Formats: sequence, C-alpha cells, structure tokens
Amino acid sequence: MNFQQQGIQSGNNFYVNQVLKLDKASTNDQEIGQQLAEQDLKQLQDKLFLLIERNPLPIIEWNTAFEVIEWNPAAEQLFGYSKSEVLGCHIAEIIVPESNRPQIRKIMELLLEEKVEGNNLYKNLTKHGKVVICEWCHTPIANLDGEVISIVSTVQDITKVKSFETALRENEKIYQQVLDAITDMVLVKGAKSRIVWANKAFRDYYGMSDEQLQDMIDAPFSEPDHTLQYIKDDTYVFKTGQTLEIPQEPVTRYDGEVRLFHTIKSAIRNEQGQVIMTVGVCRDTSEQKQAQKEQAKLLAILEAAPDFISTADLTGRVLYFNQAARKMLGIGEEEALKGRNLTQNHPKWANDLILNQGLPESVRVGDWVGETALLKADGREIPISQLIIAHKSPDGEVEYFSTIARDISELKVVEETLRQKAQDLEQTLKELQYTQAHLIQSEKMSSVGQLVAGVAHEINNPTSFIYSNIEPANEYIHDLLVLIGLYQEHYPNPVRVVQEQIEAIDLEFLMADLPKLLSSMKMGADRIKQIVLSLRNFSRMDEAESKAVDIHLGIDSTLVILEHRLKAQHNRPAIEIIKEYGELPLVECYAGQLNQVFMNILVNALDALEQRDTKRSIEQMRQTPSDIRIYTQISHNEQVVIRFVDNGPGIPENVLKRLFDPFFTTKPVGIGTGLGLSISYQIIVDKHQGKLTCLSIPEQGAEFQIEIPISLASGD
Repeated sequence: MNFQQQGIQSGNNFYVNQVLKLDKASTNDQEIGQQLAEQDLKQLQDKLFLLIERNPLPIIEWNTAFEVIEWNPAAEQLFGYSKSEVLGCHIAEIIVPESNRPQIRKIMELLLEEKVEGNNLYKNLTKHGKVVICEWCHTPIANLDGEVISIVSTVQDITKVKSFETALRENEKIYQQVLDAITDMVLVKGAKSRIVWANKAFRDYYGMSDEQLQDMIDAPFSEPDHTLQYIKDDTYVFKTGQTLEIPQEPVTRYDGEVRLFHTIKSAIRNEQGQVIMTVGVCRDTSEQKQAQKEQAKLLAILEAAPDFISTADLTGRVLYFNQAARKMLGIGEEEALKGRNLTQNHPKWANDLILNQGLPESVRVGDWVGETALLKADGREIPISQLIIAHKSPDGEVEYFSTIARDISELKVVEETLRQKAQDLEQTLKELQYTQAHLIQSEKMSSVGQLVAGVAHEINNPTSFIYSNIEPANEYIHDLLVLIGLYQEHYPNPVRVVQEQIEAIDLEFLMADLPKLLSSMKMGADRIKQIVLSLRNFSRMDEAESKAVDIHLGIDSTLVILEHRLKAQHNRPAIEIIKEYGELPLVECYAGQLNQVFMNILVNALDALEQRDTKRSIEQMRQTPSDIRIYTQISHNEQVVIRFVDNGPGIPENVLKRLFDPFFTTKPVGIGTGLGLSISYQIIVDKHQGKLTCLSIPEQGAEFQIEIPISLASGD
C-alpha cells in the first residue's frame, strides 16, 4: 500500500468509527455522504498518482521496515530496476554500495525519528553496477495520529556536476604545476600577510616545504624593517585591489644573503569582485639573461595553457593569441595577428556589454570580470567567463590589455538543466502539498459534517417530543388550576389535612409560578430547536451537490454555532455582530462548503479580537467595543459580494502575502494547522469560480471579501 492509500485508509477508518456512533434513523443519509466523500478521495488519489508517475524526477517511498512501496518510472530509468523488481525489497540493499550500507541504515532510522534534516548526498549503484552521485530530498509521511509511517524521497542525479567540480580541481592542480615550472617566485597570501601557497622556486629559495610555509607571516629570514614594509605593501593591495609594482625589493635568503628583486603584487578577487588574497611574483633583477630565458618559458606555458589568453593595444589591435585562443576561434596562427581587432572576437551584444560597463574607466581601479561570448570563424557563439586586465606603466597609464577566458558551454548546460529540474521539483512539491492539504481537510470536514448532522438529528428527536408536549401540558395545568380555584371558591374551609398540605406546598406561589415555569421550558425548547436547525443548515450533509440556497441563512446558522464566543465573558464585553444584508436572490453553490468558509473567516476574526482584548483594559474595551460587520450585496457585474469586516489589530504585510498558503499559520503549535484559509481559498476560487481577497491596515482591522457568481457555470 503506497502513501496515498495509507493516508486515505486511515481517514476512512476514522470516518467509519464516527458513522457507527450515529442513530440508525440517519443511516441512508450517511451512506450517501460516505459514497460522495469516497468519490472525491478517489479523484484526488488519481491526481496524486499521475503527479508521481509523470514526474521527471525519481520518487521513491519506503516504509518503517525500509521496504520500497512506491517506485515511479523516473526511478526505473535512473537505477535500471523495474517497479516489480523492487517492491517489498530493502532499499539500501538495492542501490547502496555494501560498504556504505551501515551508515545509510543509521541515517534512515534517524529520518523516521525526524532527528535529521531531509536533504542528503549519497553514492548509489544502478542495476548494472554504475556509480551515480545523487542528491536525496526526504519528506516524512505521518498518519492522523502524527506517527511517521513512511518516507517519500525525491532523487536528483548530480553525477555530471560532481565530475565538473573534479575537473575544476584538476585544473587548479595543473595551474599550480605550471607555476611550479617557472623560476620566478610566486607567493599567494591571505589576510594579514599570511602565506597560503608558494611555488617551487620560492620554496627552494628558502629551503622550506609547503607545510612549513603555511600560515607564516610573509617570507622567513627577513629583517624586521623589511617584513614591516612587506606587510604594508600587502595591506595596500588587499584594501585597494590595485596592482603594486616594486622595482627593487630587498629579499633575504636562508643563508643570510640579501638580493634585490623586482616584485609585482596583485589582488585575487572572487566572483563578487571582493579581494580575497594577494599574489606576488618576484624576479631577481641581477640576472637579466636568466629572466629572458624565463620569459621564453612563460611564453611556452601560455601556449600550453588550456584557457584563451590574448593581449591587445589600446585600440584593440591584437598583439598575441595563444594556441588555445586560436583553436577556440577557429583561426590559423598567421590569420590571428593579421589586422585583427578584439571586437571581431565578440558578437555585438558582448562588445556592447563590455563597453557599456565602462571598460577603460573600470580597469583604472581594477580588472574587468564578466560573462560574455566569443564568435568563432563560422559565426557560432561560445559562452565564456572573461577577465580583462589593464597593464599600466610606472606612471599609472594603461599601455595594453590582456584577457583570459574560459569556455563555459558545458557549465551553462549543467546550470540550465539543474535550474529546470529545480523548477520542476518545486512545482511538483507544491502540487503534492496542495493535494495533501486538500485530502486532510476533506477527510476532516467529511467526518465533522457527519458528526454534526448526526448530533443534530439525535438532539432533534427528544427536543421535538418535549416541544410537542409542552402545549398540552400547559392546557392540562391551566385546567387543574381553574379546578383548584373553583374548589377554593366553593369549599373555602377544607379539612385540616388539606389545609396543612396547602401551606406546605405554598399553593398560592405554586399557582402563580407554574405557568411561568412552563413558559421558560417552552423558550428553552425553542432555543434547542433553533440550534438544531442551525447545525443542520451548517452541515448540509444531504446537499453534496450544488443547489440554490439562501446565503443569509448559512451566515446566520454559523453565527448561532459561534454564539457562545460572542457573549460577554468575565474579562470582556460581548462582541457585537452588525448585519447589513442586501437583497440577494437564491444563490447556486455548494452550501456545506460555503458554510465552512464563513466559519473559518469568522473564527479567525474572533481569535484576532479576543487576542487584542487581552491586552486592553475594561475602559478601553467599553470605549471601542469589538465588533464584526457583515455586508452582502449584488455587484455591478451581477456577482454576489459578501464582506466580513472586523475592527481588530489588522494583519501585518508579511503575513498578508502568505495568508492563503497551505500550512502557514501564526498561531502557536497545536492551536492552528494553517489549512483553514487555504482550503477556503480553494473552495471559493476552484469550486465556485469566485474570488477571495483580504485587505488590512495595521491597527485598523481586516476585511475578507468573497465574490461568487449567482449561478455556477455548467459542468462544474
């Protein structure tokens, strides 16, 4: 039995228990109501089944014994097992590697106990032994007693994303190897000049390992005044983001020799443009020939680099394209430099993007980073992540530009796929949430309606008996009192025993009070009949189909049921109901469901007024008593408009936006479920083709407005 069937079965058990408590005289009405409720539940079950079967993401449900009880087609496609192969099987033994099963079983136990979050990343196995990386989103399913009976898991294959991340880490290792291959010393520092990474040349220069240099403040063996200057230079680059060139920087070797280096310190930024580290490149200026050799080696490294690298002068004329750039553009080595301008490399929109962001101005204080596109020789666009660096003279004037770009086509495809799957998952979860809410509320209201109708019927029988006998009893007692009066008139001196009994029972008072007593009993019976009629009108269990009814009668019946909350209490005056009913025709509607809406709106208004009154003094409540105004009218477009206006504290704007969301409530845990207004919205909008809106100003009350047609459209 899957989770839809379990929820429906639990609700039906509760439904049957309530029916057994009713009188046999109402059996036929109850059977009709039960059949209609089961039809609605069957339709909802079918819709929920379609949502699961047609979902593009794998959906798996497993019970408290870890046995699979639901396995949709998307799960079959991902893991290779058919539904018939896995039903009743232990889920961990099917798709979890054996070495990981103990850990997964522990997590599953904690999920059933609701002690861990519902999102996890697992390594799974398909039927054919293929390893896939999956992101699992778990949702517990509980019965009406709040006990978790199963877990619904939505699965997303992110193997390709993880592979892409691994590739990025491999690229990082390659770049470190590239930097290790050059003879210039490269030093990467974090905040407060602490060393993050140093290339091989730097490590060899000081005779220290990478681990020994980690987190050290700047270079070792330096003089204190030199170290202080290093920290000042690093702080300047870190705060301003500007590149700092130091022509002669004193550097001390591990053997105490001091040499002069040409150093360039630059900022490393994250995707948000924030400086997160600095990088310094140092070269021994005493060895120019060696430097020339290193330049040639650097050029070779640039040619071997997998990223697009190019340089251009201030007019955009291309000075250099590395091999990766030529390959990406689809051009030869000679064609690359023959009168080519950088604008030829980009489509028009990409050129406009760079120019509109003020490239010449932006590179004066930092580098330009963004996503643009390259234009291949055949006209095809390639999405790229691009960095444009402005190289400046010692005077601060821009001399030429260089750019580094990376093809992000695959990343874009992955991002779009993930984005689409996330949207699909969000929509699926929303539909499941609405369906679950409707199932819960429908089952609850069906049971409550049966109970109310049955109680009303049971009360009506003895009440009718009492009410029908009050009038004859009144006549009999009147005749007896007349007879007693005749006896007193014609036999004024009764025997002593009779005289003593007259005094004992206070005959004069009894004759005067007995008619009043009967009158009070008649008033009580009238009140009971009114309450019974209101209960029957409110539940309307015999009116599951739409029919023309008096809207005002439904509102009044709801108010009768709530009368105990409207009366004055020991700590507050009565809450006044002010009716301003217009002339309404009979309205075709689902009367029982519409009465639920009236009840939900009025109960919310009473809750708000009572909560506000607990914070007010008796004098304040007398000066501004709590009230609810109810207006009805026909609008200019022939719609029935019903307005409930209270003078309570109002609803905050952030709450107003989510007022009709399922399971959203501002009440404490155990007081409200957050389903009332959500179900009311569905009843008005979906069932009656109408509108339900709420307007509120803080401290000035709230207004709920219902607008429905006089007649429902055919086929509803």
